[in-house]
Amino acid sequence: MCFIITTGCINNEKKITLEQIRDLFEKHEIPLVKPTELNTKSLFLMTLNGVKPEPFIINEDQLISIYVYSSSNGVKKGIKDFEDNTAGADVVAHGRYQVANVLIFYNYESSHIKDDRIEMVIKDMESLVQ
Repeated sequence: MCFIITTGCINNEKKITLEQIRDLFEKHEIPLVKPTELNTKSLFLMTLNGVKPEPFIINEDQLISIYVYSSSNGVKKGIKDFEDNTAGADVVAHGRYQVANVLIFYNYESSHIKDDRIEMVIKDMESLVQ
């Protein structure tokens, strides 16, 4: 007699929500403002791996694009989409951050000054999934 036992994979991957991200920006006194106008041709507003970003403005003119995926694997595919779509493009100064199921693009090209508080937000995001 032969028994075959199969078990399903349990995905215990911790996920971050947009609300948690917004709270972290608020904690570090970085107001996230919904933009009234956007350049719809911006590389940082592309749909990546089927997900549209939530765009916000910080410091009056810097764009933050937040992609929340269902898994970290979705983020990896989103990054690949971005790289494939921008391979021949001259991409402006920006930061790219990946934490768990979240991908964030921070476009600071307009002022050429990167807000170091973003790094603190990212560290706090990382602590949420450890």
